[in-house]
Amino acid sequence: MGSTANRDEFPSQVKEVLAKRVGTLCSNPQCCTPTYGPNIEPTKGLSKGAAAHVAAAAPGGPRFDAAMTPEQRGGIDNGIWLCRSCADLIDKDPLRFTSEILRRWKNLAEERARKALERPRIVNVGDDFADTLLLVTIHKEYPAFPESVLRGPRRRRKVTWRAIQAHRELLDVDVPIVAGPPPGPPGYGTVLLSCQNQGPGVQQFVKFGISFRGQSAIHRVEIKNERVLLSEGGQLGSSFASFILREILPGEVMTAYLVARNDLPFDASLWTQNVGDSPEVFVYDVTIGEEEVVTPSNSQPTTHPQPSKIGRNEPCYCGSGKKFKRCHGV
Repeated sequence: MGSTANRDEFPSQVKEVLAKRVGTLCSNPQCCTPTYGPNIEPTKGLSKGAAAHVAAAAPGGPRFDAAMTPEQRGGIDNGIWLCRSCADLIDKDPLRFTSEILRRWKNLAEERARKALERPRIVNVGDDFADTLLLVTIHKEYPAFPESVLRGPRRRRKVTWRAIQAHRELLDVDVPIVAGPPPGPPGYGTVLLSCQNQGPGVQQFVKFGISFRGQSAIHRVEIKNERVLLSEGGQLGSSFASFILREILPGEVMTAYLVARNDLPFDASLWTQNVGDSPEVFVYDVTIGEEEVVTPSNSQPTTHPQPSKIGRNEPCYCGSGKKFKRCHGV
């Protein structure tokens, strides 16, 4: 274990192993760029990779853990292989890129590399480079829309969400919000099932759904993208609904809307072709606050002090560039 200026650095052997265990690709699932390549000189190579610390190598650094020993900080378990851009990014924003998130990246990258050895493929296009999750948001109550507010000035609402099922912290997810009351009877709310691919690879064949454990719950189902197919259930009075996606591209978000009873528990599920039953299911309860009138910062007209005397052929005091006689002197 190396130590430089009170930093617990990685030995060269640890850096080499970190790179090899992920196939020398960046471990960020949204990047996966190659970090080694040829130099123009035939006897040399190029590297843009870095062995980054999950917990900082020295006090005061990003994600520093005082409980770790110097050997642990400089050990392979505390390292993650990244391209230099991603290594710089995680250290500049440590509150966003937590230790938990970095360890998940590392595990995913090593699993992709293992599968690539067994099933060679073109880099960054297959299922193993996809990172698909299902986000379920529950909208139970909606504030009233008085006619005077609807016809008045611009409005806003405070939106809060509470985790019901979440085994890890989410990063850069798209959270759909229902804009108005659900088109259903009293006691019903809206459940949004949002399937999202956060990786650079194409996810082939995805199934996701919701089950109200045998209870009649669903009032209606709405799908706004023709690529999302309702495969089973979803009719009036059904207790479940299942959906199919033939593929989901990198960065895509595919959503199904359900109007269902508020008072019943349910189970949400996600299945992908390369993983099978996936644990990447997150459920949040969304609360939308009362309407607040928004006062735009530019609601008051900008005023300019008018000089006591100004010639008609001089530039106007408002800064328009026109002559005073053709602007405010008209």
